[in-house]
Amino acid sequence: MQEANEYLKIVTKSDLPDSFYSSRRLSSSLDTVSGIVEQVRLHGDQAVHEYASRFDKADPDTFELPAEALKDAEIKLQHEAPELYSALVRSRDLALTFAVRQKESFSDFETMLSPGMVTGQRIIPVQRAGVYVPAGRFPLFSSVIMGSAPAQAAGVEEIILCTPPIPHPGGGQSGNRQSGGQSGDGRPWGDEKILAVASLCGINRVFAIGGAQAIAAMAYGTESVPAVNVIVGPGNRFVSAAKKLVYGDVGIDMLAGPTEVMIIADASAQPAWVAADLLAQAEHDPDAQAVLLVSDSGLAQRVQAEINTLVSSLPPDAAARTSLSRNSYIILIDSWDDAVEIANRKAPEHLELALDAGEIRDMLEKRLRNYGSLFIGHRSAEILGDYTAGLNHTLPTCGSSSFTGGLSVRHFLKTVTTLRSCSDLSGSDADISGWKASLRAAEIIARAEGLEGHALAARCRLD
Repeated sequence: MQEANEYLKIVTKSDLPDSFYSSRRLSSSLDTVSGIVEQVRLHGDQAVHEYASRFDKADPDTFELPAEALKDAEIKLQHEAPELYSALVRSRDLALTFAVRQKESFSDFETMLSPGMVTGQRIIPVQRAGVYVPAGRFPLFSSVIMGSAPAQAAGVEEIILCTPPIPHPGGGQSGNRQSGGQSGDGRPWGDEKILAVASLCGINRVFAIGGAQAIAAMAYGTESVPAVNVIVGPGNRFVSAAKKLVYGDVGIDMLAGPTEVMIIADASAQPAWVAADLLAQAEHDPDAQAVLLVSDSGLAQRVQAEINTLVSSLPPDAAARTSLSRNSYIILIDSWDDAVEIANRKAPEHLELALDAGEIRDMLEKRLRNYGSLFIGHRSAEILGDYTAGLNHTLPTCGSSSFTGGLSVRHFLKTVTTLRSCSDLSGSDADISGWKASLRAAEIIARAEGLEGHALAARCRLD
């Protein structure tokens, strides 16, 4: 077992290696995944079956689960775990309410920029969205809510979901598609809580397909899986690599890397709360990163002591042991300017301000600009953002919050533009002087670029 002081090392700003600010995105595995994506694109279901038999726990005869099986899973969850079911209902309702409010911030409009020209925009949802939900060591059934709520609020017509297949619980030894000692009767099945939450969220098309082949199937369509316009949801490095490869043919939410949290705290922070938030992020996987910025060395030592106590109760192979010893830091800062500089340069996924209300916290709020979600004050625990605050927990990692935000309704919306003349709008001989002036300007620019056809398209209207 590691020594206590090896967890959450206390360092200064000058001690930080340059790699601290570098992207921590894991190997994209593009070479491995490119063949999978191409085979699924060319051969559809046949290729999906081949990869399922090689990589997954089951290869069902068909991929789509019956809608009644999803509803049965929901009813079972409600009966056997009523508290969990109620918590998930609350999570769904808050996520959907927040996403609907986001949608209201996008609006159609038309405006006359110049006499005779009426310009506008329309906000149109995509027709079909795909949600991927992994089911490895920790099946992320809460991600069903986070992927579907903004799509529903956006007005997407159809949402499908893919999740890795497992043997059907009602089956015996393998059916004609099962192989390699896999059990089951050939019927499609997935993690039961994922299926239950899909039903809870109103998703009635679920496919037992995992990994890169699921991303390819949703991107290009197969005999069984309809092609979608946007793919969202977390996954391992193979899923991320597949999303990177299909981007351009479909939209994606983002390329996920290891999860991370940064906390800026002062002497008003409660060490036990801070340590718990750091541990919560560290337990995701060995590559997770938890960082604390403090100016008070006493607080740094108290948080480190709390962490050591918490870690001592974990199993020897717990992911948090590795992430807290290898990737995580307590950074002693000389000023709040240092905190702002480090945080904006690091651009963390989650950023907490564990400070009392006042001028310093207000200043930090205004000057901090690169984060996936900001949690303000001691009671704004990041765990609420993960599950039950209405915020979406699919957030940018590896510094990408410097140019994008988290998953929201905007990923499922297209902003398209319109142009009409005001005479078309009113049906009368309105002032079109601006329209004529723009045509003349367009003709001049087109000729300067050597595009005579463009110039003619303007001139013929003036003539």
